[in-house]
Amino acid sequence: MSVANKLAGNSEDRTTRRTAAQDWSDAEERALVRKLDMRVLFPCCIIYFLAYLDRANLGNVKILRPDTSDSIEHSLNLHGTQFNWTVAITYFPVTLFLIPSNLLMKHFSVKRFFPTVMVLWGIVVMCLAAAKNSAGIFAARFFLGIPESGVVLACIMYFSFWYKPVERAWRIGVFHSANALASGVSGFLAVAIDNVNYGDLKSSKWVFIIEGAMPNVLAVPVYFLLLTFPEDSNSERHIAINRFPVGSTRKTDVTWDWAAFFRVMTRPSTYIFFISYICLTIVAIGQATFGPTILLKFCGFSSSKSNAYQAIIHFVTIPLYWTFSLHSDWTRERIWHYILLVIMAVPCYGVWTYVSTHPDTHNITPITMYGLSFLGHMVSVAKPTALSYRSSTLYGAVIASLSIAGIISPQIYPNPDAPYFLPGFTATCAILSICIISYLTLPLWLLREAKLRKRKTVHSMPIVAMEDAEHSMVSAAALERIHELNARNEKAVLNEKITVIQTENVDNDAKYSK
Repeated sequence: MSVANKLAGNSEDRTTRRTAAQDWSDAEERALVRKLDMRVLFPCCIIYFLAYLDRANLGNVKILRPDTSDSIEHSLNLHGTQFNWTVAITYFPVTLFLIPSNLLMKHFSVKRFFPTVMVLWGIVVMCLAAAKNSAGIFAARFFLGIPESGVVLACIMYFSFWYKPVERAWRIGVFHSANALASGVSGFLAVAIDNVNYGDLKSSKWVFIIEGAMPNVLAVPVYFLLLTFPEDSNSERHIAINRFPVGSTRKTDVTWDWAAFFRVMTRPSTYIFFISYICLTIVAIGQATFGPTILLKFCGFSSSKSNAYQAIIHFVTIPLYWTFSLHSDWTRERIWHYILLVIMAVPCYGVWTYVSTHPDTHNITPITMYGLSFLGHMVSVAKPTALSYRSSTLYGAVIASLSIAGIISPQIYPNPDAPYFLPGFTATCAILSICIISYLTLPLWLLREAKLRKRKTVHSMPIVAMEDAEHSMVSAAALERIHELNARNEKAVLNEKITVIQTENVDNDAKYSK
């Protein structure tokens, strides 16, 4: 076990303790997990693939037929940083509706919620083809963020209903690999569609129409694939519910608890995680969205090669999402699986910064700079490990503010900085440094918080986990055991107070006797 996990108090081991005696076989539990992979993980991957395909296609569309009247920037009369704001504006409603989308998912059930948002964002993406100016595409991209806010965080929460903490890293890794697959497919689709140009429908508009129609078609099979919640399932219901530890997410949880929210938001570890993950996401979104532009302007490749080369990067990294997340689950280690991947991205942006500062004297070939972009993409591979570590240590910390990264990231690579993007590359190097340093301190903050809790309550488990257990659908024996633990802790605190009072009385008696 790593030093980092020891510093964190081995919190993941603590949270995976069962509260009910196991009365099912390991083979039955493995069969349940296999079923979940087909009925929970697989449809969520489809949803995320389609959502990211429709959200990130602007990066590929931007370089179609560049410097001609058919390009999206010329046809919509976008100037300066207007294209950057076209990307960023989607994340404003995403941020605003993150929490409401989770509440709606629990209220309407998964089977209704996800197919509905798929149809809604598909319609909005198809409407992008009707945009005639900057105002039109701004409006469409803004409304796109409303249904798409109910994808990533809602899917991660959905996993927490069905998968134990030690099972989540690999599943979240597979889930996030869907965005790499979407980015790769989007690149090759853009290349294939580039030659389609009938009348007023330019190639960029065909991209929006074709990719927007896909979620409308696939919403029906996704509806029949999805499971709802363990409490609503007919088969394996007992195993699905009782294999979870104390404080796990339940359909029967209180919908919103302001006291728990304030407890989470007053922990320093929450903000340390926010800082690190926001930095990571800024770099990841910048690489995914403006990767084709960097290859076109900075490396000097053609439009078709830039989209195709960027797609190859995404396809190559898909197995890395699976293997790193699987190894993280197997070793039950979260810190270094994250840190090492972020460190691997530093040489990419370091060399690019050097080339930008020495444009006429460097001897680094374009294909070498392209090869470095594989390392730069490692920040995206690190995201699943970070999310699994958060879910097992911060106990449901709200990550709504992480969408801030989606607003900041597009501003790093404005058109006026082309072709060298020196400010963007320099800023990225600084952001990666902050990401690494802040995440390395996270176990120390968690240890400090655990010591403070133990000093106040005699145990180091967060109070919110024990309170959530009161609302969870667990067995009567498990609930009785929780009450016994609470009574024992209260008795220990009372005995400690009595001992202190008795000691003070003895001291006072001795003082007066003198």
